[in-house]
Amino acid sequence: MINRSLTLGAAGFVAFAALSVAGCGIDEEVYNAAVKDRDAQKQKLAETQSDLDKEKASHKKDVDKLDAATRKLAALGQDVSRLETERGNLGGELEQAQKRMEELKKAQAQAEERAAQFRKLVTQFKALTDAGKLQVEIRENRMIVRLGDKILFDPGKTDLKPEGKEALAQVTTVLRDLPNRNFQVAGHTDNVPIKSKRFRSNWDLSTARAVEVLNFMVGAGMESKRVSAAGYADTSPVAPNDSPDNMAKNRRIEITLVPNLDDLPPIDDALKEGKETGSPAPAAAAPAPAAKP
Repeated sequence: MINRSLTLGAAGFVAFAALSVAGCGIDEEVYNAAVKDRDAQKQKLAETQSDLDKEKASHKKDVDKLDAATRKLAALGQDVSRLETERGNLGGELEQAQKRMEELKKAQAQAEERAAQFRKLVTQFKALTDAGKLQVEIRENRMIVRLGDKILFDPGKTDLKPEGKEALAQVTTVLRDLPNRNFQVAGHTDNVPIKSKRFRSNWDLSTARAVEVLNFMVGAGMESKRVSAAGYADTSPVAPNDSPDNMAKNRRIEITLVPNLDDLPPIDDALKEGKETGSPAPAAAAPAPAAKP
């Protein structure tokens, strides 16, 4: 718009100058100077317009660069935020992995300790085992000393036989020296119901026999606070009750090493883990029926 106006003005000026020259007798040099000045102004205007166009183009590039930098900064901000979140998640996962590793190490140490105790018991009870008076075994992660009822009791009775007392005395001597261990004496029967005025059921007989063994062990030097008694009747057989030999296996006394509470995870940790995983903590197993004199 500016260029066109100036051009038209310059043209008018030239025409006016020409008429003036023709009509008034102005010197041709003056006219030529005016034309030259006009051309110079026109050239300067064109140069100014070119500089303006260049400045606008440069300004647009700067704006584009600034927009690109702004977008890049925004993206970097999002990336930094995401990386911070991921780092936090990885930190939590690492902490959980370390915790699981510690638990596995603890479980391994406990398993090695149980294995060492088992080997020790097997060695110490070798004479009784070789004589067929008892067996040492691990069942359902529990270490068990098993004695058949034949060595301990007459059928339907709870009085300990001399041979049974001798075996139990040796067993008590070994077990009472195991540090930080408690024991449960469990009585078991076959599935033949007892018919006796003294015992209403196999529950009564199995519990009474367990209590009898417990009393003997306490008398032989076992601390009373370290031992308990329970009767299972025929509910936990080790063999099918389908032959005399198998039924004899089920009539037994088992002395079980009770797991230490220190071996179990703290209740607070179990509850916390349940909340973190969104699942309830496992319920405690119902204790076996027990009786003490």
